Amino acid sequence: MSAITGDQVAVYDRQLRLWGVQAQQRLLNAKVLIWGLEGSNVEACKNLVLAGIALTLRDHRTVTAADVGFNYFLRPEDIGKLRAECASKRVQEMNPLGSVSFSSDRPTSDDKLKELLKGFDIVVVGLSCLGFDFELAAKMDSVCRSLGAGFLLTVAAGELSFFFSDLHEHVMQDRSAQGGPEAGPTEPKAETFSFPSFGSWLAAVPELLQGKSDASFKLIGLLASFLQKDPQKAVPSRAADFATHCREVKCEPAVDGLVGMEQAFGHFFVEPLIHVASVLGGLLSQEVIKAITRKDPPLVNSVCFNAHTGAALVEHIPPVAAAPKKRKAEEEVVADLLDD
Repeated sequence: MSAITGDQVAVYDRQLRLWGVQAQQRLLNAKVLIWGLEGSNVEACKNLVLAGIALTLRDHRTVTAADVGFNYFLRPEDIGKLRAECASKRVQEMNPLGSVSFSSDRPTSDDKLKELLKGFDIVVVGLSCLGFDFELAAKMDSVCRSLGAGFLLTVAAGELSFFFSDLHEHVMQDRSAQGGPEAGPTEPKAETFSFPSFGSWLAAVPELLQGKSDASFKLIGLLASFLQKDPQKAVPSRAADFATHCREVKCEPAVDGLVGMEQAFGHFFVEPLIHVASVLGGLLSQEVIKAITRKDPPLVNSVCFNAHTGAALVEHIPPVAAAPKKRKAEEEVVADLLDD
C-alpha cells in the first residue's frame, strides 16, 4: 500500500482526521467502476472522486437533452457525444489528484464480461444501462464474486430510488468512534456480514411479493418478475401489461406518491428527482467507502428511498432464516417436569 504524499495530506486532511491514515490509503489505492451514468450513480461519481478513489466511468450511450437536464456533469454542447467521455472530464476537475478514466463498452453476457470487470474492487451498475436485463445483472454479480469484487445495482423510478449490494463475506474491521473523532479511538472488533448474491435476490422475488416487505421493495420485485424473462418489455408503452402482471401475481402495492401500477411503471423510464438521487447517491457512496475501508457496518442488502415518506428503508432480501430455538432451554423445561 503506497504512502500518502504531502499534496494528498493537504487535500484529504479532513478525511484523514475522520477515517484515519490506513482507511484513506485504502481509498487511494482502490479502483471503482461506475457502469451507467444515470440516477444515483451520478451523485456517487462526485462523492467517490472527492474521497480520492480512482474511477472508471463506462457508458455506451450518447448524451440527450434529458441527460443535460439531470446530469450536472453534462452540458448542452455535449448532446450527441458519448456520456462517459463528456462526464469524465468534469468529474476529474472536481479532484485534480484523483484518477478518472472512461470507456464506451457495451454490457455483454459473453466471455468478454469477465475481462470488462477485472481489476476493480467495486462495480456499481445502473439497471437501465443494462437494458433492464435482470438476468445480465445477476451474471455480472456472479462474475464479480469470482473476481472478489463488490457489486451494487441501482434502479431509479422518479420519486423512488433503490440499490442492491453484494459484498460477499464482508469483514468489518473497525467502527468509527461514537461522538466523532474527538471521542478517541475505540478497540477494533472484527465482524463478518454475509451478503446473498443477486441471483438469490431474484429467486426470492415470489416470496418478496407475497411477504411483509415494504411496498417500495415489492415494486422493484414486480419490475424484476415482469422483465426477468423478457427485458424487451421495458418500454413505457407496456404499462398496461405491467398492471395486468401485477394482478396476475396478486401483488398491487400501494406505494406512497404513486397512483396505480401503470403510473408506477412509467416512473422507471425517467431520471429520479435531483434530491432523490442525491440522498440515495450519498448512501450508495457510503456503502462503497465502507466496503473499501472495512470501517463501520454496511447496509445489508437492499435500500430504497421514497421522496414522499422522506425515509430510506433497508431490508435483507431474501430474509435471514429465523435462528432455531436453543435446545438447552427446552431440555431444562423437560427436566423440571420430570422432577415434579
